Amino acid sequence: MKSKDLGTPGEEGRSVAKAAGLLGVLTSVSRVLGLARDVGMAAILGTGMAADAFTIAFIIPNILRRLFGEATVASALVPTYTETLLKEGKAEAGKLAGKVLTFTGTVLLAVVLLGMLLAPVLVDVFAPGFSDTPGKTQLTTQLLRLMFPYILFVGIASVCMGILNSHRHFLAPALAPVLFNISALLGLFVLAGMWKADMPVWAYSTGVLVGGALQLLIQVPFMKSRGISFRLDYYWKYPGFRKVLKLAVPALIGLLAAEVNILVDQLIASLLGEGSVAALSYGLRVTQVPQGIFAIALATALLPTLSRQTAMGKLDEAGRTLGFSTLVITGIMLPAALYLIVMAEPVVRVMFFRGEFSDTSLRLTAAALRFYSIGMVFYAAVKITAPVYYALKDTKTPVKIAIGCMGLNIVLNGIFTYMFMQTGIAEPIAGLALASSISSMVNLFLLKRYLKGRIGKAGIRAGSWLALVFSGAGTLLLLMFLKPIVTNYTLSGTVSGIISLVLSGIVVMIVAVGLFSVTGGNQVRQTVMKVIRRRDS
Repeated sequence: MKSKDLGTPGEEGRSVAKAAGLLGVLTSVSRVLGLARDVGMAAILGTGMAADAFTIAFIIPNILRRLFGEATVASALVPTYTETLLKEGKAEAGKLAGKVLTFTGTVLLAVVLLGMLLAPVLVDVFAPGFSDTPGKTQLTTQLLRLMFPYILFVGIASVCMGILNSHRHFLAPALAPVLFNISALLGLFVLAGMWKADMPVWAYSTGVLVGGALQLLIQVPFMKSRGISFRLDYYWKYPGFRKVLKLAVPALIGLLAAEVNILVDQLIASLLGEGSVAALSYGLRVTQVPQGIFAIALATALLPTLSRQTAMGKLDEAGRTLGFSTLVITGIMLPAALYLIVMAEPVVRVMFFRGEFSDTSLRLTAAALRFYSIGMVFYAAVKITAPVYYALKDTKTPVKIAIGCMGLNIVLNGIFTYMFMQTGIAEPIAGLALASSISSMVNLFLLKRYLKGRIGKAGIRAGSWLALVFSGAGTLLLLMFLKPIVTNYTLSGTVSGIISLVLSGIVVMIVAVGLFSVTGGNQVRQTVMKVIRRRDS
C-alpha cells in the first residue's frame, strides 16, 4: 500500500506550519533545559580546566555523530525514503530503513572502538594548548573515552528521527533532546553529589552518555509501530540503499568541511589561554537557542514537504515554500540577532555569572556571543535552504560550497584573531566567532546563487525584503535606548535581571514584527498573520 499523495499547497503549508509549531514548542522546552544545563555547567565548572576538558571531550564525538548520523539522514535518507514510501509503499520503505540502520550502527560501532583507542592522539591534535596545563590533556582523554559511545546511540537515533519525520511523526524525535537535557542535568546536580563529588565533571559526562541512550530508546516503540525492524540486514545491494549511500557520501564530505571549522576554532582557542575553549562554546550555545527554536524546527518540518514536492515535479511550489519560509525566518531572526549583539553582557551575566564563572569568563563569553550573533540570520537561512538541495537529490553542490567556506573560515580565523590581538578591539576569541559569521553569510549567498533557476520563483516582493531594513533600524534604536536600563537591572540581581531581559525581549520582538508588518505591505502582513494563527492553532 502506498503512502498518501502530496496535498495541495495550502494543505502542505498548514502541515508544515503545524509541524513547525509542535517542533518549536518542544524545541523551546529542550532549549530552555539546555540553557539550564549550560548555566549549571558554568556555575559548577566555570571556564576552568574541567570545563575546557569537557568541551573538547564532548565536541569530538558530537561532531562524529553529526557526520555519520545527520549527514545520512538529512541529505540522503529522508528524500530517498520519502520517495520509496510514496512510490513503492511501506514494505519497501521498511526494507530500506532496516538496511540504513544496520549500516549506520555498524560504522558507528567501529568508530567508537577506534576513537576510544586513539583518544590520546585526538586530544593532542585538536587541543594542543592543553599540554601547557598539568593534567589537562589526561583529564580530557579520560572524559573522551567515557563519552565516545554517545556517538553510537545518537547516530542511530538520528536515523530513526529521519524515518519518523518522513511519516510526519515529529513528537518522539522532538522529545528525544528533552530527555537528553534532563539526564545531563540529573548527572550534574544529583549524581555529582553521590559520586566523585570533588570532580563533578565525571557525573556530568555520565549524564550526557545516558541521555544519548535515552534519545534512541524513546523512538524505538514508534519505529516498531510503523513496521520498522531493528534486525540486522547486511544485504546492501538493494537499489534504494545504494541511492542513499551515493547521496550521503558527498554530504558527508560537505558536513566534514563544516565540522572542521568547529574543530579549528577550538584548536586555536586552546592556544589563547585557559577558559577560551569553554567561553567560545558558551557563546555559541546561546545563539543556538533561537536557531533551534525557529530555524532547525522549520528546516526539519520543511524537508518532508520539499521532498514530496520535488519527487512529484512540483518545483514551482517548492520555490514558493522556500521563499515563504526564508521571509519568515529572517523576520524572526533579525531582531533576535540584534538583541544578542547589543545585550551580550547583560545576557551572559544573568545566565552564567555565578559560582566558578568569573569576570574573565564573563568578558570572554560576551565577546564570543556578540560576534557569533552577527551570523545568526545567515546561519538560519542556510538551515532552510540546504534541504532544498537534498530534496533535489543534489548533495554535490552544497559540498563544494561547504569546502570553499571551510577554507575561507580558516583564513579569516587567522586574520581576525591576529587583528583583535593587535588592536584590542575585542577579545581574540571574538575573531573566531566573526570568521564563522562571515563564512555563514558567504555560504548562504552561494547556495542561493546556484539554486536560481532550478526551482520556481519565491514570489516575494522586493518591498517585503526592504521592510526588514526598516524593522532592523527601528529595533536597533530601541535596543540602544533599553540597554542601560536592562544593564542596571542585571547588576541589581538575578531575578530583576531575568525579568528585565524577558520584558525587553518581548517589547523588541513586538516592535520588530510591528514595523515589519507596517512597512512591508499586504504580503508581509498576510504572512505575519498566517504565522501567528498557525502557531496559535
